[in-house]
Amino acid sequence: MIFNVRPTPMRNPVRRSKKIGLTQGGRVRDGQAIEKRSRARQQDDIWTRLSERPDDGEIFFITENPSRDYYHPCSEEDLRQVLAHLPRKHWRHLRAVVFRRSSSQDRDRGVEARRRYLCIILYPFPVTNELDWGTRPPSMLARSHYAPWCDRWEVRDGRHLQVWTAEEVRRYYRYHLFLHEMGHINQPAFHSLTRREDFAEDYALSWARKLGQLP
Repeated sequence: MIFNVRPTPMRNPVRRSKKIGLTQGGRVRDGQAIEKRSRARQQDDIWTRLSERPDDGEIFFITENPSRDYYHPCSEEDLRQVLAHLPRKHWRHLRAVVFRRSSSQDRDRGVEARRRYLCIILYPFPVTNELDWGTRPPSMLARSHYAPWCDRWEVRDGRHLQVWTAEEVRRYYRYHLFLHEMGHINQPAFHSLTRREDFAEDYALSWARKLGQLP
């Protein structure tokens, strides 16, 4: 598929992660909160082609096989229902939503979602509906971040587990992960890296409250 449009500058995303760290968006290494575009990546890769599509009012939804041990908690219809509550100007730059299979590296880093140019990527969730936080207890910042969505924790064999219900996971994906990445789609170009993450988080929380998902 080839699109004859003029390329426009596009920023890469800040990662969303279950390991809350240097930014609200998640754990990052060495203070580098942005994922830079590889020089080796071809200009005509799928993200570029999708993002440079003309604004025809259509959003592509792409679903990959999540693998045996993972599942996609929400569907295209779930997210279209969320978008229906947002002003048209907020999603007119969104070109695609991809329910993508996680790489082992992203799973190890706890990446839950990211924005790639004008596309939003949502990664699958474990079929156990449990997140393993390791042998160290989660920080108060992490617990506070997740408290509105799931505040159920257990310790088994010395490992700290966050135990979700399927409906909690679905709600978290729809009204936090997805809305956070929509915040990145709408963020001003002049924002610093820290301000971009704050803007996206504020956007998600604000809209979650407007939609009755938070007090």
